[in-house]
Amino acid sequence: MKQYALLLAVMTLSAGGCMGQKTLDQQELRRQIGQKLMIDLRHFCAEGSSAECKSDVTVLPKEFADAITQLHLGGVILFANNLKDKTQIRRLTADLQQASSDGLPLLLGIDQEGGRVARLPVADFPAFAGNMAIGATLAASGTHYATEVGKAIALQLSSLGINLNFAPSLDVNNNPANPVINVRSYGDNAAAVAQAGGAMLSAMQQAGVLGTIKHFPGHGDTHVDSHTGLPLVEHDRATVEAVDLYPFRQLIKAHQPAMVMTAHIQYPALDNSSLITKSGEAVIKPATLSRAILTDLLRDDMGFDGIVITDALNMAGISQFFDPAQAVIETFAAGADIALMPYEMKTPSDIQALAVLIDEVVAAVQQGKLDSREIAQSAERIVRLRQQLGKAQPQTLVADDQRLAADIELEQRLAQDSLTVVGENKLKLPLDLAALRLHLIAPDPTKCQSWLEALSLWGIKPKSVSCSDLTSFEQSMAVQQIHQADLVLGSLISPVQSAAELGVLADLQALPAMKLTVAEQKQLLLQLLQQAKAQGKNTVMVSLRTPYELTDFAVAADLRLATYSYNQRPHTAARAFSGPAYDAVVAFLLGKIQARGQLPVSLVTKDGTAH
Repeated sequence: MKQYALLLAVMTLSAGGCMGQKTLDQQELRRQIGQKLMIDLRHFCAEGSSAECKSDVTVLPKEFADAITQLHLGGVILFANNLKDKTQIRRLTADLQQASSDGLPLLLGIDQEGGRVARLPVADFPAFAGNMAIGATLAASGTHYATEVGKAIALQLSSLGINLNFAPSLDVNNNPANPVINVRSYGDNAAAVAQAGGAMLSAMQQAGVLGTIKHFPGHGDTHVDSHTGLPLVEHDRATVEAVDLYPFRQLIKAHQPAMVMTAHIQYPALDNSSLITKSGEAVIKPATLSRAILTDLLRDDMGFDGIVITDALNMAGISQFFDPAQAVIETFAAGADIALMPYEMKTPSDIQALAVLIDEVVAAVQQGKLDSREIAQSAERIVRLRQQLGKAQPQTLVADDQRLAADIELEQRLAQDSLTVVGENKLKLPLDLAALRLHLIAPDPTKCQSWLEALSLWGIKPKSVSCSDLTSFEQSMAVQQIHQADLVLGSLISPVQSAAELGVLADLQALPAMKLTVAEQKQLLLQLLQQAKAQGKNTVMVSLRTPYELTDFAVAADLRLATYSYNQRPHTAARAFSGPAYDAVVAFLLGKIQARGQLPVSLVTKDGTAH
């Protein structure tokens, strides 16, 4: 096995400060910097431009393998584009490990949070309902689901050769309008977030997968998605400590997370100094580029001695203001160990650009802009972690079919136990759905199908059933169907998908345009349920994602339910577009299960009343 033999010599050489930096062996320095870069390989085209390249990488191209070896890269992040089925994924991860330049395991990372941020193919790897659903179970079930889901996700990843998960999210979602975190958070109570996040992290790491707490120092109170802009959090220092930082402090103290991921967010209460952008303007340093936040606070004050990894540097929160080399140099100067995705790697020219970037970082060390001792110490931290992976005992893995069966059962139990009644229930349950004429209003045609599949699962054939979907809405038909119905069940998904759920900003831009915005869908659904109520119909409103929207339906709906998730299983001959949340709602209406979930966030109505 090749070893990182020169590392201690380099650290000794560099102990003299700038003189050591000038005499530092450039090849060894390149090795160190390569360790500190993690690339993506979602797409690759041997010819053509990056902008035009859409070919998914499912088999490792020689160009990428050579780049990993020759540039001494320490890790790779995988996306859904790379992950099609079990056999293919295992072959890809094995080939990636063969490309390691030093014989140590590469860090193979993934965003497998659960819920809407999940990269594995759901046919074989259920994504569960996500963090806010887990938060809804804390009151009744303690950390049972946080532990079980964390263990299940780790077993999924281990079975595929993936050793690093960028989860759990410790963001305290105290902003109902948060466009990117929202249900990715366990809730708006910092202690509850720490409780659930700690249990999930421990379960993952005990099952052999490295965990990452993110997005430091907190993404919970933002109006801007850092994929598309640069958020600003204006909390005072006391609030930052009591809310945003609290879960991070607790987990660093008690659970030894392998990694902390930074946020591209300005926190003037923590650092109000500025940087000059590529356009020549001064901006408050985002946390990712702030030494006061990453070194003085995270390392020195909070005592974190693991790996600090940035969020993707090609997100607009960084790339809009700084070119790749400046971003990498500034984040290394701030104290980050790993720069994640400084470029999107799509073509041979992108690989060449990464090599040039490494040269620019080498020059920054030689010019004294970066401390060679810190670079060497950082590379050594990464090597130690990779060595630990190489020495770890192989995990005992269950057969694929057994694991899948257990995951499906856990997914359904979580959907049932997180189901939450919001406010007063004005319906007399259970309902005899077979004796009713039912009209459904759903966000799109596949969700109509999920509701119908849920009725079928429980053997229910209503007297009549119809469904309007909000993407191809015909108002006159919906009004007529509501007039003929006994029960109207409406459902909505909001907010709109963020780039985090898809991968990167380019995926978000590729989404088809909707006839109605999510806000327009919500207003239309509210009007339809109000019309149904005026006609004396029973009404049910189901939030399939964020529960915050339910405050607006307090009058229009006799019963309001929060599921926190709208996940659907793949279409099969047996069940088309089925989903655990839909099955759970129908089971509750029939009296088959109880809704044991409790809201993990506060809902404030227009009159200021809180739920």
